[in-house]
Amino acid sequence: MTGMNRRPRTAMPRRAAMPPRTARLTALLGIAAALILTAASEVAAHNPKLSSPYVYTIGDDIARRVRGIFRVVAGLEETTLVYYDREHHLIVAEIIGSTDDVEEAKREIAAFVDAIQEGVVGYAKKQHKIDLTDKDITLIYYVDSDQGTPAEVVRREEGRFVIPSEGDDD
Repeated sequence: MTGMNRRPRTAMPRRAAMPPRTARLTALLGIAAALILTAASEVAAHNPKLSSPYVYTIGDDIARRVRGIFRVVAGLEETTLVYYDREHHLIVAEIIGSTDDVEEAKREIAAFVDAIQEGVVGYAKKQHKIDLTDKDITLIYYVDSDQGTPAEVVRREEGRFVIPSEGDDD
C-alpha cells in the first residue's frame, strides 16, 4: 500500500507552447532590456552629481500643479514651461502660442489665469496654507515665429498686462 499516503496529483492546466518566433522575440527583448539597464546604471554611476541633495520647495510643488492643470484644462503639452523662479519667488509660465496679436494673446492668458484660479489657488491654500495671488504668478506669451526663436507678445505680472517694448530681448 505504497500509494495510500501520497497526495493525489492535481491536474495543472498546460500552457500552450509559445510559437518559436514569439519566444525568440521575447528573449531578444529581455536581453535588450538588460543591456539598457546595465548601460544606464554605468552612466549613473559615473555622475555623482545626480546623487546631490535637492530641496523641493512649495513653489516647485505649486508650479508642478499649474503645469498639470494647464495640461488637463488647456490640453497643452511641451509648449508650456512652468517653473518656480527661486530668485524672484514667482511661479512662471512661458506659453508658446500661434498669435502675434496682443489682444488675442491677452485672452489666452486670461483663460490660463481662470484655470489657475479654479485648479491651483485652492490647492495652494489647502495643501500649503498659502494665499496665492497675482503677485505670485507671471505668465509670458510667446508667438512661435518663423525666425526660430519665439518672440514675446505680452506678459501678465502682478495682475497687469505688460507689452514688451521694441528691442527688448526678454
